[in-house]
Amino acid sequence: MPGIGSIAEASARAALHDVPVAAQPKRIIVGFDGSDGARRALDAATQLMGYGSTLTVVNVSPDGEPTATDALAEAREWLLDRLVTASYVRRVGAAADELVALAEELDADVIVVGRRGGAEDVSLRTDPGSVSADVVRRAACDVLVVG
Repeated sequence: MPGIGSIAEASARAALHDVPVAAQPKRIIVGFDGSDGARRALDAATQLMGYGSTLTVVNVSPDGEPTATDALAEAREWLLDRLVTASYVRRVGAAADELVALAEELDADVIVVGRRGGAEDVSLRTDPGSVSADVVRRAACDVLVVG
């Protein structure tokens, strides 16, 4: 008859092989325009990250013209200060359309957006909050709207 020690060792060895791992890398997209809401969204996106996660920061310009401040450079600097790696994508078009399209292209698990865009963002001036609402309605993945 085996001793208690050998039973415990056998159980421990079996437990190491029978534990299901539920970790699936998250593909996270965050819309970033340099506004306060976008900064909060970027912070929230980094908090969602775990082992194996990927973060893609996307900036959408309605007309392809660069803004006075380079939003992606700001996001890159903020993330590097926190030792977070990310991919950076610049798109041209309607913000909601481009965020939803990129999420589909990357098979994203979640899109993180701020509730309000910056006043410098011409595409958001006429109807603040419409980008986040449109993304929520149309995205096939989860959407986190940060206020």
